[in-house]
Amino acid sequence: MNAEAPAAELSVLLLLTRDPDRTAAFYRDVLGLPLAAERHDGRQTHYAGRLGGLYLTIQSSADLGEPPERGHDSMQLCFTVPDMDAFLKQLDTLGLKPLHPPRRFEETTFVTVLDPDRRHIRVMLPWGRG
Repeated sequence: MNAEAPAAELSVLLLLTRDPDRTAAFYRDVLGLPLAAERHDGRQTHYAGRLGGLYLTIQSSADLGEPPERGHDSMQLCFTVPDMDAFLKQLDTLGLKPLHPPRRFEETTFVTVLDPDRRHIRVMLPWGRG
């Protein structure tokens, strides 16, 4: 990645699961993580909380809206970049294409790319700037 649009920080850790209630209970009850139930944007109930500068969310893998037989990752890394246009130009320079055009999600805009092991990596604008 060039200096114009480096990934500034790991901002979100998204754990995908078939049973968000059970998974959230484990992280909340066993590890004491501050997770609260949320429901918005027509999605199923999911759980979220801040761990320092990291936002942890646990949600149903069905929320991705793609067929479950595709075998989505059970964890998704989300990186923040300061400039989406610069990031997209860098992808183009490298001959890479995001899986979809930039999408709005709550208070950000993101694209998804695949890493060499075919894990979905979300790259987003800072929360509140999307």
